[in-house]
Amino acid sequence: MPAALALTQGLLISAVAPPDASALVEGYAPPSKSKSLPEEYRQGTLTLSDTDDNAVVPATAYKKLDSGVTYADLRLGSGEEAVEGKKVNIQWVLRKSDGYFVDSSKVNDSVPFIFTVGDKNAAIAGMNEGIQGMKVGGVRRLLIPPSLAYVDGVEDDKPGPVPQGFGPKQQMRRVMRFRKDVPGEYVFFEVQLTRVR
Repeated sequence: MPAALALTQGLLISAVAPPDASALVEGYAPPSKSKSLPEEYRQGTLTLSDTDDNAVVPATAYKKLDSGVTYADLRLGSGEEAVEGKKVNIQWVLRKSDGYFVDSSKVNDSVPFIFTVGDKNAAIAGMNEGIQGMKVGGVRRLLIPPSLAYVDGVEDDKPGPVPQGFGPKQQMRRVMRFRKDVPGEYVFFEVQLTRVR
């Protein structure tokens, strides 16, 4: 036997410590301690699939509104402008603040989220505020504080865009329940305005 064994209260205990987790395993080096992740990964910068703006968004491009909603235009549109009272269609991507993908309209058969700008029962407050001033064809990144996100819940009859399926809804429930008071926490949207009427 390689080490002493002890019998304590009917349990057989080995005096050998478990092997170091970073020990070499026949030909495999331990994982590197420092990972150099590209800026695109750290920012969660994977914009909507058909945009031509794949570059990292500089910090100077972000504008913070009085409510706490922060936005950056990734591509300016040239069509009609989204203003309060207009009905709009948007394609959207939802992520957690660490860039982790939650859901998108593309995953859901590219069905747009349609709502009237300013209608508090149709869209979450941060979305209502964040898309104002966009023009059709534009793409905007929105960083929405939890206090302006899913405060009414993520059920299908609540203000949206509501993630579909149990997993995405549960992720947003966790953010709203456990991370809502974390300074700097936000819900991350990338939206493309496709229609205004």
